Amino acid sequence: MNKPVPTIEPRKRPRQARSTVTVDAIMEASARILRTNGLAGFNTNAVADKAGISVGSLYQYFPTKEAILAEMLRRKRKHLLADMVAALEGMETRGDEQTTRRLVVAAMRNQARHPKLAQALDYANAVLPLHEEIARTNRAIVEAVESFLVFRNTPRSSEAAADIVALARGMMLQAFRGDKVDEAALTDRICLAIAGYLAELRRVHGRHDR
Repeated sequence: MNKPVPTIEPRKRPRQARSTVTVDAIMEASARILRTNGLAGFNTNAVADKAGISVGSLYQYFPTKEAILAEMLRRKRKHLLADMVAALEGMETRGDEQTTRRLVVAAMRNQARHPKLAQALDYANAVLPLHEEIARTNRAIVEAVESFLVFRNTPRSSEAAADIVALARGMMLQAFRGDKVDEAALTDRICLAIAGYLAELRRVHGRHDR
């Protein structure tokens, strides 16, 4: 028999300041538990205790631990997209290197720093029925990068944007699996990899920046 699909939708969204504080406390408590214990120690009782609220109060917003994980993923991707779009503001007055660095810094700001937290969110991303939601956000992120490449007359801009997003994400995921990361050095390496990719792409297709 197939396992039942976990409930991942919140029971309600916060509409008042007090409710927002409660949901934010649930999110922060969840992140702290996952950073320390991973999924093995993650359940609604533990989250409520860490957040300083009753389980009943937690259930007013989230019916399952999977619903909490889903909300964490939604927030993470939403913040990433917003930061990427913000990083592109004023790109008309900046060079490729500066804009690329702004995009990488924005992406890194939203990367889970702790291995156990990153593993938990990757697991949730793989198993929870969020594929359509995540796919929409991923497309929007790629489209944001593509807008920069189109402005710079980059050949195959759509494919290149997807490649760059995948390249940067892969390098970050690999780096943050370790205990300590030199983020400045990692930023430099990712920017160098992107610059090399774009230079070779333009060489192969005989196109140049404006």
